[in-house]
Amino acid sequence: MANPICFWSICIIILCTLSNKHSPLALTLTPVIRTPNLPVCAPSTVPATALPDDFLTCSQKVAENRNKTHPDIGKRTDEIITYYGYSSEIYNVTTFDGYILTIFRIPGSPKSPPAQGKPAVYLNHGITQNSDNWLLAYRDRNLAFKLADAGYDVWLSNCRGNSYSLGHETLNSETDSEYWDFSWHEMGVGDVPAAVDKIISVSGNEKILYVGYSMGCTQYFVGLSEIPSLNDKLKAAVLLAPPAYMGHATNPIRLVGAATVVGGQNIVGPLIGQRVDEPTKFQEYFNVSLGNFCTPTAARCGVCDNFGYLVFGFDAPQTNYTNVPNILSKIDNASLKTAAHYAQSINNCWFRQYDYGPTKNVARYGTVVPPSYNLTAITVPTHFIHGEADNFVVPNDVQITRDHMRPGVVKEVIKVDWSLFNHVDFVNAKDADTLVYNKVLQILNNNINTP
Repeated sequence: MANPICFWSICIIILCTLSNKHSPLALTLTPVIRTPNLPVCAPSTVPATALPDDFLTCSQKVAENRNKTHPDIGKRTDEIITYYGYSSEIYNVTTFDGYILTIFRIPGSPKSPPAQGKPAVYLNHGITQNSDNWLLAYRDRNLAFKLADAGYDVWLSNCRGNSYSLGHETLNSETDSEYWDFSWHEMGVGDVPAAVDKIISVSGNEKILYVGYSMGCTQYFVGLSEIPSLNDKLKAAVLLAPPAYMGHATNPIRLVGAATVVGGQNIVGPLIGQRVDEPTKFQEYFNVSLGNFCTPTAARCGVCDNFGYLVFGFDAPQTNYTNVPNILSKIDNASLKTAAHYAQSINNCWFRQYDYGPTKNVARYGTVVPPSYNLTAITVPTHFIHGEADNFVVPNDVQITRDHMRPGVVKEVIKVDWSLFNHVDFVNAKDADTLVYNKVLQILNNNINTP
């Protein structure tokens, strides 16, 4: 059995050490710029940040909610959907390369019963997530229920490798490391087309709407760039925190990613079975769930919350203290190659296919460096929504991504009206419904009749 806890323990130590500018081990990694046409990269040293002292506020909030158990902990997506009175259906699809995926459908709600002809919308999640993450906000404050109440036929995808989509026609996810030989490229060219075709087939829609968050946006860019016919199947897209060009990212994970990519993946990969396991493995090793570990005030407010703020940025005002254990319980699997592909994008400033090294690149691609994705192939009306304090998908890179797309395709670039809004706030923030989801609904309503 792989030891993901060892891997993440090492990551935490590296992050805490290298992100401190006073540490003798602090690193500055100079990105390699291969041509003068590349966007300028940011220095890879993560600036030392003095976190505001939120221990007192955190302690008070935790004490207030000590005896409250979130009703969604331990429930599957379909169980959460039906628990709140919404209709639920389950579908399986198989990709061209044999991965078997699960898609959950919400065809109706208490406010909008199931009916033929509803506009279908495909929600695609981020890395280490699954369909549960669209349901994190309580009741009708989450995006999936909000759309269902508004009359949409809502489809929640699950990408290969997460706990809902571990099936394969020939490979075993537990015993075959080959199963985990994929990144968001394979998801973009495999998972997205399979899901789109299934949704169109069942819903009867000729075209559907698309909402992606984080990696769900990356898959959109890949899929529509590599398979131009996908453009003819989508009416419009809303992309939340869209990662493509990422050379200015300051997220501390870039330091771990750099170490993993530069010679380290061949060592780390075999040790952890080419995968990063979901937090249930945490309980196997320490006999306590991640949520329960973060329940005591000292651990929660002194370690867990601050680690999240260190990695993603401080936004205590948007922290839902009751929901944190539920959020932690929904973290899911990811392949190491997926994380490594993002690390490559951050450190080489390109948005291109996976870099296997010069020799393997020539054999696979016919070129020394991997081919870049042609974002000008995308013709679907696309809307970007990003956070000002997002250190993973920073505003400069959002603009660079837009500049690489065909003029007029990106209809608007919207900055969330909250100065502390970070990358994980799109699914975790307590006011995500008013800050983001209402705008998503407005955009989709305006594009229902797009030909």
